[in-house]
Amino acid sequence: MSISSPAVPANGQALRNWRLTAGALGIAGGATMIAGAFLPWVQTFAGLISIVGVRGSYGRILAAAGVVIGVAGLWHAVRGGRWSRWVTGAGGFAALGFAGYLLIQLGATTRNLGGDSMVLASGGPGLWVIAGGSVAAFATLFLPASSVAWREQKRPAVLARAERARLVRWTGDLESGGLRRGLQIGLGVVWLLDAALQFQPYMFGRAFVTQQLIPASAGNPAALAGPALGANHLILHDVAAWNALFAIIQLAIAVGLLWRPMVKAALAGSVLWALSVWWLGEGLGGLAAGTANPVTGAPGAVILYGLIALLVWPRRTGAASRDAAAGGLLGGWGSRVVWVGLWGGFGYLMLQPAVRAPSALHDALAGNAAGEPGWLGGLDRGAAAAVGPAGLAFSIGLAVLFVLIAAGGLWPATTRPAVLVAGLAGLAIWVIGENFGMILMGNATDPNTGPLLVLLAAAFWPRPGRAGDSGGRRAAASCS
Repeated sequence: MSISSPAVPANGQALRNWRLTAGALGIAGGATMIAGAFLPWVQTFAGLISIVGVRGSYGRILAAAGVVIGVAGLWHAVRGGRWSRWVTGAGGFAALGFAGYLLIQLGATTRNLGGDSMVLASGGPGLWVIAGGSVAAFATLFLPASSVAWREQKRPAVLARAERARLVRWTGDLESGGLRRGLQIGLGVVWLLDAALQFQPYMFGRAFVTQQLIPASAGNPAALAGPALGANHLILHDVAAWNALFAIIQLAIAVGLLWRPMVKAALAGSVLWALSVWWLGEGLGGLAAGTANPVTGAPGAVILYGLIALLVWPRRTGAASRDAAAGGLLGGWGSRVVWVGLWGGFGYLMLQPAVRAPSALHDALAGNAAGEPGWLGGLDRGAAAAVGPAGLAFSIGLAVLFVLIAAGGLWPATTRPAVLVAGLAGLAIWVIGENFGMILMGNATDPNTGPLLVLLAAAFWPRPGRAGDSGGRRAAASCS
């Protein structure tokens, strides 16, 4: 195990720099430890009373350790050096041992108090989160040296380019620019928000499973609901540990999308994680139950993460593609199929019997007001009053609008208006139908579909036509 600093070879060797990887892992580990120190370590009276880690000396010690590890990771990312690598890794090892000891003691204490009907003590998520951050920091010791060199009989400049291409061939994207790179960053920011929401105290309690995950499968066929219910019951055995894992996965995807050398890996992770969560956690967004309503979040935000990841997947390399808009694995024809299928599907969902019922839309909007701040609840009640008993007429009107948006993406002359209306529709859905994803209530797992629909519309914004292209009449959609 070597942790030497980068060195410039004198014999034509190429350097692969692991400094940023180790530094980023140390920063993420330290930040996770600090977050764990501010989360509940003990919960009593069925979660009504929570005791956060920093209320005690042990929590403050581990929070301070997280600060030291994070600063050492930042120093290593910027400057490198042996001491910062050792501080990060050794600090993670020490914090992991201390957190493990505290988990054992906490388990013994809660077992002793758990039978007391006046206490009902249980462990909180904080120590588990700290343990996860400690593992990340400790893992930096097992990465290769800050600079690893290979000897080849080539000119140094050619060799450096070859090694850089080899590094990013499977995991990174150093070429994308313009709109495509902006969309990758936007998707990473949304994943970062998801991770932050997953760290909310509510998510570490049983209510996260019993009140959100399990009801999501209601009404689905047994073939779909069975595996989802099995996964949910498995999570119930240790909600805190599973939720900490979920949050760390989402944080890792976000970091990967924001850091170019890991963009491809993060996009692939977005697709796989989105599919699994959509099925096991969101019950396919209620599509199989006949109750999915696009105004309130159908078909589920997480599946849109996967679609956007496919659309912004890097396809070409070279300077000529740096200004290209989002391309992706689907290509032009596949992208248009996605556009028509999504927005046309929205139109179909609005005409389902359970959605087009005269009072269905009114009841859905009015129900959003429960638990929201007064100003937002007032907006919900006002929107519900505007709809009133005319839910069928509004459903038909929205269905027509969604179908027009779908059809507008098929012809270059109508693409820009269709994309613009789609973005505005996504924004209106997010504000009026989704209450900003209900993130102000403390139990939202994501910002819902609104921001993703805006990102998706941006991905389809047409590129300007080339010179002599009849004034740009043949401008291709940005996902072509």
